[in-house]
Amino acid sequence: MERRPFSAAVLAGGKNSRMKIHKAFLEVGGRPMIARILEELAAHFEEVLIVANEPEKYATLGFPVYRDLIPGRGPLSGIHAALTYAAYDHTFIVACDMPFVNGRLARQVTEKAWGYDCAVPKAGKHPEPLFAAYARSCLPVIEDCLAAGRLKVMDLFARVRVNYVEEDFAGLAQPGDIFFNVNHPGDLARAELIARPNGVWPPEHPVPGMPPLVCVVGSSDSGKTRLVAGLVRVLKERGYRVGTVKHCPHGADLDVSGKDSWQHARAGAEVSAIATPGGLALFRELPAEPSLEEIASHFQGLDLVIVEGYKHLGYPKILVRSEKNWPGNPRGLFALVGSGLPELDLPVYDPDDVAGLADMITVRFGLR
Repeated sequence: MERRPFSAAVLAGGKNSRMKIHKAFLEVGGRPMIARILEELAAHFEEVLIVANEPEKYATLGFPVYRDLIPGRGPLSGIHAALTYAAYDHTFIVACDMPFVNGRLARQVTEKAWGYDCAVPKAGKHPEPLFAAYARSCLPVIEDCLAAGRLKVMDLFARVRVNYVEEDFAGLAQPGDIFFNVNHPGDLARAELIARPNGVWPPEHPVPGMPPLVCVVGSSDSGKTRLVAGLVRVLKERGYRVGTVKHCPHGADLDVSGKDSWQHARAGAEVSAIATPGGLALFRELPAEPSLEEIASHFQGLDLVIVEGYKHLGYPKILVRSEKNWPGNPRGLFALVGSGLPELDLPVYDPDDVAGLADMITVRFGLR
């Protein structure tokens, strides 16, 4: 049987109120989500296009970009534009926030739209309208829905011939991954777990000549500080020179109000220092929070820097578990303290086994 030609379209015109940048360009596994989707679809469809209301942002991706013809009406507007501009009668539609699209499955779903107006897979009882195939015959009905203000895709399904695909997709991929979409930062962290389950992180030496960093992360009451102090004591007893960084994202007083150094700073000194026979403390006002790399530049000559916090960075991490959810970036996780997470195949340490964790750190970072 001759292969039927199909189009595929990525809808990238949605609002991104929960994210700091356009959702399509959030990185999963080191690549923008939309780049992952486009590459996967291009291997299985004769035509791939993008529907976006700011086409200039997508011009460098190498695929044609079209605006909504009836803007401001949500996904149904995007489906309308895709079917209008597509070269072929059947178009597979997917949202830009579904980074684990399986091209073979998308093709199979589109094949099942033949003889219908659309084919929609179901994950359990729930249809997936933004991982579905639509025929050009849907256009008049979509236009009627948009004109009447009926903007839900389910409103369209009530008026057209739908082939609900209720098959076992496990042979291609896990349905929970295929239909996973990124709506908020917590979803992005989960997507990283799916994309890189073994953990991938930036170079352990963030600045040339600087010691390696290990971040101890977890919720506010999980025991991070206790673990950091314990690791410092054990590693110091073994002869290692260790520094620490405490991240305070909500702010903290760095100097004592009323003291001489505080008065110097309040008078306008850009840098203020306290020197004693036993040490040196330096205070400096900055216009913005320094990066961890900038902070690391002050730790020359040490064997290791243990960082408490910075859960959203990708440096090597130890996660201290608690009963609360942890919405950090899983990239770089290499050990757990406390109860383990089923989806993470990582060594788990008892909170009191600081010596065992220190053993792993010395091996992990090649400390001599």
